[in-house]
Amino acid sequence: MNPISLTPRIAMTRLLGMLPTNPLKLFHRPIYIGLLFFLPASAQQNPVPGQIFRDCPDCPEMVVIPGGSFMMGSPENEAGRISAEEGVMEGPQRMVTIPQFAVGKFDVTKEQWMIFVKDTNRQTIGGCAFSMLPSDTLQNWEPNPDANWDHLGFAQEGDHPVVCITWYDTQDYVQWLSKKTGASYRLLTEAEWEYAARAGTTTPYSWGITAGHEYANYGDDTTDGVGVVSGRDKWNYTSPVGAFPPNQFGLYDMSGNVWQWVEDYLAMSYDNLSTDGSAYQKEVVFNDLPGNFAILNGLKSSDMRMVRGGSALDTPRMLRSAMRNAGALPGVMVPDFCRSAGGGFRVARTL
Repeated sequence: MNPISLTPRIAMTRLLGMLPTNPLKLFHRPIYIGLLFFLPASAQQNPVPGQIFRDCPDCPEMVVIPGGSFMMGSPENEAGRISAEEGVMEGPQRMVTIPQFAVGKFDVTKEQWMIFVKDTNRQTIGGCAFSMLPSDTLQNWEPNPDANWDHLGFAQEGDHPVVCITWYDTQDYVQWLSKKTGASYRLLTEAEWEYAARAGTTTPYSWGITAGHEYANYGDDTTDGVGVVSGRDKWNYTSPVGAFPPNQFGLYDMSGNVWQWVEDYLAMSYDNLSTDGSAYQKEVVFNDLPGNFAILNGLKSSDMRMVRGGSALDTPRMLRSAMRNAGALPGVMVPDFCRSAGGGFRVARTL
C-alpha cells in the first residue's frame, strides 16, 4: 500500500516513512553470535554484546545490543524514501547515541501471548482490521468486530508473531514480564529500533540496497496489500519468527512479517528531537496539517504511537530501516484503527 498516512487503508500495512549516509562514529559490522543463558534477572551481571538470555522459561529470548552512535534518518537520495507529502518525514538526519540494552530476538509470538492471556485471565477483544475472515463483507481496512489475535482468516501457529495487538496491550505485556522477572521490560524507543534494525549498516536494508524474498517476508514489489510467495518467502501472510536470516546483531524479522509498536508519540519529523535514544513524548496538538494528514487535525501527538518494520503485505520501500509509520490508540479514530492483522510487537529490556 502507498504510505499515505492515516487514511482508512493504513490499518494493516500503513498504521502511518530513515538512512545514514555519513558513517561517522558507526561501529563495524560484526555478526554477534551468543549462547542462550537461562538466568533470573538478578543473575544477569555484566552482560556482553551478543549474549542471549531468558529471564524465565516463558520469557522472550533477549539479545544484548552494544551501545554506540549512528546516523538516524534517510538521505534525500535514498530510493523509496518517503516524501513529506506521502508520510512521516525520515529526516533531518541526526547522529543518535544509544546505550547498551537488550532486545527480543524475535517478535513476541502467539504462543507467548497465549501464556500471558491465560496467566492474567485477560479478555480477548475483537475489532481487528485486515483479518481476512472468509465471512467478512467489510473492506479489508475496516476493523472486524469478530476478528482478534486468535480468530483470523489465515493460518497462524504458535511460533507466528501475535497480531491484532493494541499499543495498550503491549504495555500490559511488558508490565507483566517486569513483575514476573523483576527486570525492566518495555518497548523499544523509535531510535533504539532503528539502531537495532540497522545493526551497523547504512544501506536501506540491513542486508544491502535491494529487497529480496530470501531475506524477509513482504508483499508485491509495486502493489500494496498483496502477499507474495517467492523463494524462502513461502507465506502470503505472517510467517514463523526466525524463518529468515538474522541481521548482524542476531535479530530476526526486523524488516517485514509484522509492524512493531515502539514507545514514541507521533513526531512528523526529526526536527528538534533528542539525540540520546530516548522516546519522543512531547504533547503537541496537530493543527492545519494538509492533504492526507488533515485527518490528524485536532488530535494530539500522544493519541498515536510509532510503528516500524513493515509487514507481509507491504512493498519493499516500507521495509527500509528508515521507514516510519504510526498507529492510533484505542478510541482515537472512527472507525477504531487500533488493531491490525499486520501489527505485532517486540520487547526491550533495560540493562
